[in-house]
Amino acid sequence: MITVLFAALLFLSMTIALVDWRRGWLLAIVCGVLQDPARKLTAGTPVVMSLSIVAVYIVVLFAAQAELQTGAREMARRFSDLYACLLLVFLFLALAAVNGIATYGLSNWKIPALSLFVYCTPIPAVVLGYAWLRREEQLFGLFRFYALLTSIALIGTPLEFLNIKWAALGTVGIEYNMRFITGIEIRLLSGFYRAPDIMGWHAATLTCIGLIMAMHRRALVRSWPWMVAAAWGFLNCLMSGRRKATYMVVAFVVAFLWRYIRRLKMNELITFALVSALLVVVVVQVSRNEESSLYTRGSVTTSDELFARLEGGLGGSVEQSGFLGAGLGTATQGTQHIAGNTTLGWQEGGLGKLAVELGVGGLLSIAVLAFVMMNILLKLTAHPDVAESSQLMRIGLFALFIADAVTFLASAQAYSDPLLTLFTAFTLGCLLGTATLDERTDTQVALPRHTVANAVATT
Repeated sequence: MITVLFAALLFLSMTIALVDWRRGWLLAIVCGVLQDPARKLTAGTPVVMSLSIVAVYIVVLFAAQAELQTGAREMARRFSDLYACLLLVFLFLALAAVNGIATYGLSNWKIPALSLFVYCTPIPAVVLGYAWLRREEQLFGLFRFYALLTSIALIGTPLEFLNIKWAALGTVGIEYNMRFITGIEIRLLSGFYRAPDIMGWHAATLTCIGLIMAMHRRALVRSWPWMVAAAWGFLNCLMSGRRKATYMVVAFVVAFLWRYIRRLKMNELITFALVSALLVVVVVQVSRNEESSLYTRGSVTTSDELFARLEGGLGGSVEQSGFLGAGLGTATQGTQHIAGNTTLGWQEGGLGKLAVELGVGGLLSIAVLAFVMMNILLKLTAHPDVAESSQLMRIGLFALFIADAVTFLASAQAYSDPLLTLFTAFTLGCLLGTATLDERTDTQVALPRHTVANAVATT
């Protein structure tokens, strides 16, 4: 019954996406969240259900093809250096695909093909976010929608902690998902999501969005619901049992303060302090209970552990697979379902995954792409408030992107979920799109002025 209802929702979402691709994108997010509990409630927990959002996403791309073509041309013209770096990355992806076929044999071509699909699928989502954004108020609406949806979905975490028996709760295929640290055994919680990493990412994203929106609202009477949302998200970060969820929030705060601390107004500073105090209260309350205190104790790490996590097996990957790597599919999550026991990758971190699949040359091409991207984003976040584009929102999106990037470095597996990769790529596109918001307003009212886009292009 659940499978039939989810299939009906999927079909309805695809139909609406054909008529209105912007609403279709919101429904794709809904399907991306519901696909996990629907899969767990379906006999055999079919893996293909974890790709349900991709079906709606493809329909959205088809319906938005005119806007995407215009947006892609505009982005190529406006961010020409970024476009050139992307072409270089595509070259190494093609070489890595050929290398993957050489590694697995022509009969196992599906392995590098699936990996290539995973790498390429989020790229149109960047253009989609760029084309989707027309005014900043849309971002507020997207954040409200995501926060409400995720806040409800995270209810599954305390239900699992309380040992409520329901097939929709817990990690797919694992009755008790445990993590062992010296002297500590922590039960990892997934709630309604398929894995603790996925749940922790959504909880951390909710925390970050809650902080952005609380500071945007400024007045306490309007910002307190977002403070509560941030605290609720952070509680679930801790309860996931995955340190990377907590550190994603830390990375967000560091990146946000780096770009915005000198511009903080008094009311924004007070809001930031109140949210921080709430997060501290959450940590204190969780630590008071003997059973739940394991989650706060397990979130502590050392600098050596942190470095090892971010290094992600880079050195071992290069030593094992050489300069050219082993090809696409060797470290891509999900290929084991079509490759059996022939997968070669053991890497958990993002750098190790890229090194073994793309080789050192591919890894360097992505480093160049990241450098050019960072240069553009720093220019965007350095520009002050202008009509239709606030610096607070641009820096908030920037900090969210940095937090996502750090999470990928720590755990490539977190981005095996299509919703995570698509949402991250989409918000990056929105960030790039903020450069044109005031310019589009100028076009409508025919009043030229100094825009963010001009600053990015000329700085």
